[in-house]
Amino acid sequence: RKMSKSLGNGIDPMKVIEEYGIDALRFFLTTNSTPGQDMRYIPEKVEAAGNFINKIWNASRFVFMNLPEGMKVEDVNLTNLSLADSWIINRLNETITHVTENMEKYEFALVGNELYSFVWDDFCSWYVEMSKTALNGTDEVAKHAAQSTLYVCLKAIVSLLQPFMPFVTEEIYDLLPGAKESINLESWPTVIENVTACDLTAMARVISAIQKIREVKIVNDLKPSTLIHIALKDLDGNTIMADEAMSAIIMKLAKAKWQDILEGDLTVEAIQGGSLYIPSSELSNPEEEIKKLEAEIERLKSEIARSTGILSNQGFIAKAPAAKIENEKQKLEAYQKQYAVIEERLNVLKK
Repeated sequence: RKMSKSLGNGIDPMKVIEEYGIDALRFFLTTNSTPGQDMRYIPEKVEAAGNFINKIWNASRFVFMNLPEGMKVEDVNLTNLSLADSWIINRLNETITHVTENMEKYEFALVGNELYSFVWDDFCSWYVEMSKTALNGTDEVAKHAAQSTLYVCLKAIVSLLQPFMPFVTEEIYDLLPGAKESINLESWPTVIENVTACDLTAMARVISAIQKIREVKIVNDLKPSTLIHIALKDLDGNTIMADEAMSAIIMKLAKAKWQDILEGDLTVEAIQGGSLYIPSSELSNPEEEIKKLEAEIERLKSEIARSTGILSNQGFIAKAPAAKIENEKQKLEAYQKQYAVIEERLNVLKK
């Protein structure tokens, strides 16, 4: 229902600001607006914006705690990057490109989604954890590379978010080495050149595998510290050979040893861009596995039906950008391949 003075259902912005903060309200208003459409006020989204700001603040504290005392901008060096460092910088470049393009189109909702995903998921949830190995280790070169990466990412993050949450970004920016009088005097972030390339698809698969391994351990009542063995295959069923750097990340974050080949009865799990295999002997309950796979089959059926429906809609085909249509086709193909793998494993278990 629209706000109405006679109905008395208006929202007092001062009360919202008092509860969640002015930056939270501003972020909600700017990133939930769609050109040509009215916007619904959703208190839960304002609260989520406040949680997002807390996440950024906590991440910035982690960065400042790990930067060397007296660090200068000239000390920043993005050579000798680890796989994790290279991955987050490449993801940052991707984010800068997408955000800049959508800012120019006034697509602030898309900008908000892009920034939220990069900051919360990639930087806070993954890179911060990955960086701890180098930061707490004895290799000074790796440590300096991680410190430089943290600095570069945090500076870019607050600069990209400044139009949406000017107060908290100003406060964080002021604490950065080499900060100008105000963040408003900073240039808009641009893509960082000459950075070691990183296979973002492969890293996305590894991250998905780590998430699935953690989930499998919980379902099977295994301690997080329990070592299990895994193998990975792509969507076409081809074995993905173990990569040393990626294997180290999986071992550190999921306590799992990646091997090229596993023998015997294997449990299969669908992950982004492929499948994860674990020796069934290392897990505990076949009946629980059947239930879980049946639930996954139903989920994939639903996704296949949804995607097929979209691609069968002539209105969508006629109006949607070619890139969006192609993306939906790729999703459908991935769902169908995952379905085939899970169905095969389910049939084996039921026999």
